[in-house]
Amino acid sequence: MKIADMHCDTISAIWESRREGKPQRLSQNSLHVDLAKMKQSGYLLQSFAMFVDLKKDLDSFEYVLDLIRVFYEELLENKNDIGVIKTYDELMENERCGRLSELLTIEEGGCCKGDIKKLERLYELGARMMTLTWNYQNELANPNIFSEQRNAEGFALFDGSRGLTETGFAFVERMEELGIIIDVSHLSDAGFWEIADCTKKPFVASHSNARALCGHARNLDDDMIREIAERGGVIGLNYYGCFLNQRYDDNSTVERIAEHARYIVKVGGSEGLGLGSDFDGISGRLEMEDCSQMYKLFDALKKAGFSEDGMEKIAYRNVLRVYREML
Repeated sequence: MKIADMHCDTISAIWESRREGKPQRLSQNSLHVDLAKMKQSGYLLQSFAMFVDLKKDLDSFEYVLDLIRVFYEELLENKNDIGVIKTYDELMENERCGRLSELLTIEEGGCCKGDIKKLERLYELGARMMTLTWNYQNELANPNIFSEQRNAEGFALFDGSRGLTETGFAFVERMEELGIIIDVSHLSDAGFWEIADCTKKPFVASHSNARALCGHARNLDDDMIREIAERGGVIGLNYYGCFLNQRYDDNSTVERIAEHARYIVKVGGSEGLGLGSDFDGISGRLEMEDCSQMYKLFDALKKAGFSEDGMEKIAYRNVLRVYREML
C-alpha cells in the first residue's frame, strides 16, 4: 500500500537531537519516522512540518530557517533516496526514479511575525503548506482557547469564538495567490469558518480527528468535516491517543483510529480523508510504534469494513488529489 502522510514533526525532533549533542539522522534513527522505516511501509510521500513553539526563547523566524536548513541538509545526505517536491510533477518524477518525496510545511504561521515578506521567503525556500497557528494566539489568528475547567470526559473546556486578525486575512489571500495550502489544524472554530468564507481553493486539516468521537478542541465537528470535504480538501487522521478517545487518555490503538476513519467517511464521504500521523510530535502509548508498522492500521481499516479502494483513498489517493490540484 502506498502512503502519503500530511504531517510529522521529525525535522524538529532531529534539530532538538542536534542541540542536545545526540544527533539523529533522517536515514535511520530511533524516532517515529526515518527513511528505512518509510521504505519498509511503502511510503510515497511524507510532509515534514517545521514546527515552531512561540514560547521558546528563540527568534521564531530564525528558528524556522534553522529547521529548513536541517531539512535540506538531510535531503542532500539522502538525495538518492528522497527528493523535495514543490510541484506535483516533481512527486511523479521522484516515483518514477524510485525516490520517496518530501513536502516542506510550516506548523505555526506566527513565525512570520505578521510580515508577508517572511511568508514569501518561506515560499521561496519551498514551503507549500502552513497552519496559521499552533496553540497560541499570534499576529494572524487564534487557536481554540483552553480553560482550566474540564468536562466530564476530562477535556478542557474551550472558547473558539476568536478567529483571524486583519493581518491573518491578508496572509490567507497571499497564501492562495502563491500556492501555499492553508492548513486549519490548530485553528479556532471561528477561524475555521472565516477561512471557509474567504477562500476559493480547497484547504486541509492536516492532522485532526472527529470531535463527535473525541471532544478535544483540536478535533473537527461534523459541519467542519463536511465543509472540508465539499470544498475538495482532505483531513489527515491523527494518531495521538488524546485526540482519539472518548475520555482523556493517551492510549493510541489502530482500532480507534479506524473508528475515526469510518466516522469521518460517513459524515464527509470517501474523498475527504487521508493520513496525518503527527509522528514525532506525539507521545503516549502507541500501538503503531513508528511508521514501519503502518500495516497494523490497514489491517484495522479492513476489519472496520473498508474496501481496498477505500483504504487506498485514505492511504494516499485523496492527499495526492489535493496536492495535484494545489501544487
